[in-house]
Amino acid sequence: MAALLRGRGFTQLSVANLVLAGEVAIALVAILYLGSRVSVEQYIVAGLLLTVFSGESGQLGLPIGPDRVAFAAAAFQGYRQYRAGQLPQLRWKTVHGLLLAVSVIGVVSAAIVGTLTSSSGFYGLVDRLGLLPFALFCLAPIYFRTEKQRRVLLGGLVILGAYLGLTALFEGLGINALVFPRYILNPNVGIHFGRARGPFVEAVADGLSLYACFVAAMVGVVIWRNKRGLVLSCSAVALLCLMGTLFTLTRAVWIGSVVATLAAMLFAPQLRRYVIPAVAGGSLALGLLLVVVPGISSKASQRAGDEQPVWDRYNTNSAAVRVIEAHPLMGIGWQKFVSVNPDYQRQADSYPLTGSEIEVHNVFLSRGAELGLPGLFMFAIALAVAIGGALIRRGPPELYVWRVGLLAVSLSWIIAANFGPLPYAFPNYLLWLWAGVVAAPHLIAGARPAPVRALAEVPA
Repeated sequence: MAALLRGRGFTQLSVANLVLAGEVAIALVAILYLGSRVSVEQYIVAGLLLTVFSGESGQLGLPIGPDRVAFAAAAFQGYRQYRAGQLPQLRWKTVHGLLLAVSVIGVVSAAIVGTLTSSSGFYGLVDRLGLLPFALFCLAPIYFRTEKQRRVLLGGLVILGAYLGLTALFEGLGINALVFPRYILNPNVGIHFGRARGPFVEAVADGLSLYACFVAAMVGVVIWRNKRGLVLSCSAVALLCLMGTLFTLTRAVWIGSVVATLAAMLFAPQLRRYVIPAVAGGSLALGLLLVVVPGISSKASQRAGDEQPVWDRYNTNSAAVRVIEAHPLMGIGWQKFVSVNPDYQRQADSYPLTGSEIEVHNVFLSRGAELGLPGLFMFAIALAVAIGGALIRRGPPELYVWRVGLLAVSLSWIIAANFGPLPYAFPNYLLWLWAGVVAAPHLIAGARPAPVRALAEVPA
């Protein structure tokens, strides 16, 4: 058939395009067929979990990220429910206006500087700024408002944690035969080869995701505490994920995991008495792991003393400050910092000049440099209102453990955001989705939040 088409004037590229169009058409037909048989929350959770492969979908032989297909199916099914009047009504709150403002600022900036149609510019808006995370925050109160719906999300995160934890363990121990997908073992794919980097092929993304799944597994221990098998499974996944963060050999992940865990334990009154035993037990387990696992101690020491990433951060952060000083109102434009970075680099007295070809390793300085101070201000306020609002407002008892989990997840994200650009889809999606789950009673019309009870009173 291909030869016949080429003989009639079709190029090889045209044949490939026809094949791709056929694959997309088959996928759309499958979406339409399954649309009435799979719930929206199941599609959203599937899309969230598949996001871990989205950055390297080409390595799997896929023409499009599998998460995009799942999210498209969720949108289709959600539209059907909306047309049928089956969805609760959202309350328009200040946070929605802030998220809309940030989105508009980002899109307009990208359009002005010409990055809106580029791959990095467009997908940066979707995943990093992020249009899709904001949408998940707005939709979570609708599709994860019941305990049954939330358990779909929780179960998916525990399953993902088992996969990421085992993969990190296999990478750390050098059991390559069990690492899947195989592109993880390819040094020419992604970065941070030699560290646990998972399907993201990036150690920071893997570490943040491992920690988030650890938190989800601990939430599962509380929610399913009357089901011994599930408690044991969640405990095992939590342990795997926590060990996996060590194998990432990433200081921002280590610091964020420790600080976020201690903060969450201090936040929940019933967990405060376990802080000292947790610190002692964690220290003992860490010491044992460093002794038992071959090579991990030397690798961890080498990473802890590596000064090159520190110099990169000093230089790019200083360059970002100079950009903000030169362009305080509009910035230099969305996703344009790398192209102007060398122009704003200066030789420091106490460290070498490095990092002239990389982006700002600080989310907030990046927003200020590319979107200007108004864009940075709106982004920071939106983040504080969305995450902080969900944390400080009282809610029903069944959401309390999710609220404690949100504190841990958000703190680890914020700490990492001060050490890296965080372009990773999964951690960004999950942060905003989790915040939407906790904020649900305040964002659904007609819902009346109940006072928070003690953690021990949370129903199973």
